[in-house]
Amino acid sequence: MAAANPALEGEQHQRIQNAGKQLLVHTYSLMKTGEIHDLNNDAYERPCEKLVESLEVLMKLERQAISVVVYEGVAQVNSHALWLDPATQELAQELEQWLARREAGGLIFSARPSEDELRRFFLHFARFRAPPETRSQFKALAEHLTGDGIARVKLAPQPVRLDGLGQGIRGVASLWHYAKAVAGMRILLRRVPTDVKQARRLALELVDSAAGEQDLFQSMPLLGTVPHDTARQSVDAAILVAATARGLGLTAVRCCELTLSTLLAEMGIARENPDPNEFTDLEAASTLAIRHLQECAEVSTEVLRRTTVAIEHLLGPSLTGPPHLPAAPSPHLETQLAALAYAWLDLVRGRGQREPVSAVEATLSLLRSPPRNVDPNLVMTFAATMGPLPVGTVVELHNGDLAVVSEVDHLRGRAVYRAEVPPVAGPRKVFVQRMRTSGGQLVPERQARVRLGDDDADGTPWRVARTLASAGWEDLVTRALLQRPSTVVMQMGLRT
Repeated sequence: MAAANPALEGEQHQRIQNAGKQLLVHTYSLMKTGEIHDLNNDAYERPCEKLVESLEVLMKLERQAISVVVYEGVAQVNSHALWLDPATQELAQELEQWLARREAGGLIFSARPSEDELRRFFLHFARFRAPPETRSQFKALAEHLTGDGIARVKLAPQPVRLDGLGQGIRGVASLWHYAKAVAGMRILLRRVPTDVKQARRLALELVDSAAGEQDLFQSMPLLGTVPHDTARQSVDAAILVAATARGLGLTAVRCCELTLSTLLAEMGIARENPDPNEFTDLEAASTLAIRHLQECAEVSTEVLRRTTVAIEHLLGPSLTGPPHLPAAPSPHLETQLAALAYAWLDLVRGRGQREPVSAVEATLSLLRSPPRNVDPNLVMTFAATMGPLPVGTVVELHNGDLAVVSEVDHLRGRAVYRAEVPPVAGPRKVFVQRMRTSGGQLVPERQARVRLGDDDADGTPWRVARTLASAGWEDLVTRALLQRPSTVVMQMGLRT
């Protein structure tokens, strides 16, 4: 199988970006035209012609139907998010409002439409009025367009949102935001220049999600199978940093800044190594992260800090790299937190020939031997946030029951922000989910959840006798954490 050509892929991506933006602009133009002009007006001619040209380019590159979706500030053509300048971003926002009036998220072009078809579509879109008793504007307009013989241009529904779904079912929100963040980072890390606006939105969602189920959210990096790509590694590290920042009692804005810096710590990896004989890949990536400064509309303290963190992270604590610094500078707080998160992930997943260790062993290892240039007090805060028994840990209880640490009731809610005393220093309640008795029988659901320290039926306090390796128990851990996996899957729309 022939290896992919990065230069060719980059050129194709740029052509999709250019044609996608033109499609967006001319869609906007035709919607305005439909509002103002009648069907036979010459004002339709030029934007129809340019829209079809953009479609032909996209269909040739994508080899499939073309959908353009504008939703929650993001413009997307098929699976490609568009990088928009400020003027086009404003245009997209207005276009989103027009689509929302019809309860639509965008348009789908199943084939090359004729000019007459485009004229009729946009005229109907602007002027169609559904009967007063109509429940769905989207359905009414879609049926009207079909009745007029318009088949090659259709309305696209708004993307599915989590709002109102999965209420009261533990794990839905965490899984949703985690999967969404990973998918978003896979797009952002390939984009040149870096789209910081969308990265900040992801960081805000991660910090906000931690307020609801932080203990479960912290276990996301432990779930699933390997390999973990760069995008998932970035999200996993960002979750751990967000949790630690919340444990310190920082403001929500500061927590977001720290999380954003960790998300973008891999900034520059999308670019090619300019001189493989001179630079290692990490050296090249860290140096090319500086180009982010050139591509910013405005260079601020936050931009400089993010770029510095990216360089420090990619070069590592012991490297100098170009421009051949005499010694590694003292790393920023963001860099230290990222170093901690990545070191912990390397331990629990194993790196190179090293065997993976349990979350408990990984935390103890960092306490014994902190990463270079990382404040030992920060390591202690990180360890306290993760807890001596992180969520997802498989344990054997004092009576021989096999259980999984399912909840650590601390650092929940938004009251932890701006705390004078670090919230992580407060007391916590640890709950485990009993899965099997010492004899191998299943534990009834109503009796499964117990709090460590409370008395059992015999008056003996529930306590952990020993921790066990999670290898081979992945299915049991998932069932313990989510409790109703089939219901969660259905609520997320993965199964009908």
